[in-house]
Amino acid sequence: MAGVLSTTKAIFSSTQQSGSVGSSLSTFTRFKICFTSTPLTCKNGQVNKISLIQFNAMRNWYTVNKFNSKFYVTYVKAGVTIRDEGNIPHQDYANIGDVATAFTAVLKAILETAQGAVFNAANQAPIAGFKTGQTGKRSYGVELTSVNTLALSNIRVQFPQYHDADDTNFNDSYVLMGGKRITDSIISNPLSSMKVTIAGNKVTFKAPFPMVLQTQPFMYLSLNVSNDNLQTANLGNINAAIDEHVTSSCFLGKIPIQNEYCAIQLDESTPFFMTTSQRTVTELLFQCLDGHGRAFPFVDDVGDGENIETQGNLFSDMIIRHEVMDIGSDGNVLDAPFKTYNYQLNSVGKPQLVGGGGF
Repeated sequence: MAGVLSTTKAIFSSTQQSGSVGSSLSTFTRFKICFTSTPLTCKNGQVNKISLIQFNAMRNWYTVNKFNSKFYVTYVKAGVTIRDEGNIPHQDYANIGDVATAFTAVLKAILETAQGAVFNAANQAPIAGFKTGQTGKRSYGVELTSVNTLALSNIRVQFPQYHDADDTNFNDSYVLMGGKRITDSIISNPLSSMKVTIAGNKVTFKAPFPMVLQTQPFMYLSLNVSNDNLQTANLGNINAAIDEHVTSSCFLGKIPIQNEYCAIQLDESTPFFMTTSQRTVTELLFQCLDGHGRAFPFVDDVGDGENIETQGNLFSDMIIRHEVMDIGSDGNVLDAPFKTYNYQLNSVGKPQLVGGGGF
């Protein structure tokens, strides 16, 4: 929005706990800034402009987590259709080759349990240690051969992306592994995320698309202030269709997720801002979510239910810039062309028209 800068101030904020634990709105995912004695205000003919100048947080969740690790192996044994759940171990991985190796180990273990016999793995691609950018293809593939006669048929690997009572079934494992996403939870669904070929005791798995290492490349910072920003409907909302419908938006910024930090440093020309005609702002409520509108998966490696937001080291700090912009009269004032007249006194002291302007 075009306007003339009237006043400006910087707001420094941190969600790090200090001493006693704060309220439920004092966490990394959802936090509030209250202006009890110094509200953000503007007058008639002005707007409040709120901009993101700096943001920093440690990436204290794993690249492979509950939202991108889940898959199902469905097969027929003795005439009965069975589905087993698998999860790639939740941790950081240095490269896609290590992710492929971890996936192979889980897949192999599921088939061995179902078959009741050992499977030997061969010709895995990408190989362990393979990094994106090296010479070679990134599509996953492996051959698993049973030491006994194969008792399984109609084997399918399914990467789920659908809604039900289990929020992890809306999963990005198909992105991570380069497979086709499965949008139907029915166990008899004949589709497979990978091409599966059975020849004797050998089962060959081949994914159609390249693997990736990061499925959550950005953090989306939202702010609950009415404004004029827009977004596509599916962004930040897992229940919306994947289409190009545009809705109003509360997004303030889009922050890159790196290996160690989620950070961005901008200046007064920042592209991340929102303007609001709300005359008085007494609080700002922020949310840090991924591109599907999900909270980032917390880490509790002990398994005792500890909360990394209130008891651990998941927090953020940022700088917000508040500006008051003069925008003049509102849109109901008629801005029509006009004509001006210039007068001067003649030799006998009478005013006379000497020229005009406008039109």
